[in-house]
Amino acid sequence: MDVTLLKKHIEYHFERQILMLPLWQTLAENFYPERADFTIARNIGMELSDNLVDSYPVLMRRDLGNSLNAMLRDGEWFKVGVDGDPDQLGKQWLEWASKQLLGLMNSRSSNFSRAASEADHDYVTFGQPIISIERNRKADGLLYRNWHLKDCTWFDDENGQVCGVVRRWKPTQRQMVTYFGAEKVHSAINDDLFKNPFKERECYHVTMPADMFNDDEIQSKGYPYVSVFLDFENDHIIEKTGVNNHMYVVPRFQTIAGSPFAFSPATVAGLPNARTIQAMTHTLLEAGERYARPPIIATTQVIKSDVDLTGDGITWVDKEYDEKLGAAMRPLYQNQSGFPIGLEMRQGVVEILSSAFYRDKLSLPEVSHEMTAYEVSERMKQFRRENLPLFAPIEADYNGQLCELSFELAMQNGFLGSPYDIPDSLRDRDVKFKFKSPLSESEEEAKANMFAKTAQMLGEAAQFDPGVVLNLDFDEALRDAIEGTGAPATWLRDIEEVAIGKQQMAEQQAMMEEAQVA
Repeated sequence: MDVTLLKKHIEYHFERQILMLPLWQTLAENFYPERADFTIARNIGMELSDNLVDSYPVLMRRDLGNSLNAMLRDGEWFKVGVDGDPDQLGKQWLEWASKQLLGLMNSRSSNFSRAASEADHDYVTFGQPIISIERNRKADGLLYRNWHLKDCTWFDDENGQVCGVVRRWKPTQRQMVTYFGAEKVHSAINDDLFKNPFKERECYHVTMPADMFNDDEIQSKGYPYVSVFLDFENDHIIEKTGVNNHMYVVPRFQTIAGSPFAFSPATVAGLPNARTIQAMTHTLLEAGERYARPPIIATTQVIKSDVDLTGDGITWVDKEYDEKLGAAMRPLYQNQSGFPIGLEMRQGVVEILSSAFYRDKLSLPEVSHEMTAYEVSERMKQFRRENLPLFAPIEADYNGQLCELSFELAMQNGFLGSPYDIPDSLRDRDVKFKFKSPLSESEEEAKANMFAKTAQMLGEAAQFDPGVVLNLDFDEALRDAIEGTGAPATWLRDIEEVAIGKQQMAEQQAMMEEAQVA
């Protein structure tokens, strides 16, 4: 693909993206004023929420955005797994790889916490963020960055999955030379570098399938994707490399068939009420001000100065006016009987906004000391049923994409050791991530509770028939229960070692019995 075709490709996708900017601007102005620069340019230091009189919709977005990290990324929030059941050595390697990958993400230089926090608020407001994951320039870790939606667009493949991303980038000339090197950038930039080092240039980063880019050199090396940096002003391809992935993660909240852009069900449902609460609050504030400071009625041709309503203010009245026709100035008192009705109506709008942003479902159920264990268990089941429709897709699509691409890059760059160190039981198996959250923790703990109940039942039944214990595979049940408690894989021995140990114990027991008989 030459430069002309690449520029047409970029322009085509941004023409589709520009139709979304007014909607994103409206959502940002009502829920996320920090991001409200899709269709307007904000200068540094400008007031962000000058169009709002009530901050409740902003607080709703803030709480839901913060809850994603608190509910789904607390502590060791994921585990690397595979299809099937590997041996004990494989489980130990997976546990070690999980800790190594989590350490790469939590590293301060990786920028993961900042990028994930920004992306969470884009996710709940606009329905999707866009995050890039790549090896950092020091080649000793990963780098995560969240990008502004107005500068990015993407397109899907035939399966409805994001397969290409186009990102607008305006680096300074000095940043371009530092990032790519003087030999890769256009000569015009090198000539103007010392005179205008901070002059911005319009560049684009494009990732797409290699067969779509149609470059023989990249396709011959077997790369599935291509990464291209384009100097748009100078019609110059700065860098063109083959890559094994498209480097970007675009998790989508609620999709609509036929559109690559998603929507947030929270802001779609809450936007009418966000507008309503602004109008209602403005009206209530005006009504309260009129009641506290009622308007003044003044007799014409009697007041000799401006009416001064400030503290200790003086208003001059004609000395010849004897007030037989009424006071020269008198307040027009307002009837405040409608004010409580306005407050009740506003409270109804607040409740709808809380429901739109899932606030009524995020709180854990109250558990009192008088409740039985069964009642507590049933309340937790209800909590899971109410929250799974919200958090289960986020775990699978959002966190799943983050972890899969991070694991892939970590393996390619040797951050998880040599591939030859991977146990045989894990080879040629697809990697699957298992996520840890308050919702999944209760499911894992259920295994330990089921084992305790089953053991109690068998103990009671064995008093009548000792042979009933043969109905249960205690080795399998106990291992599942221990894993359900979250115990490290290193605590359990390999099944073959356990079998050998049991055989040795049986032989020792038989020898002891023979000795007693002798």
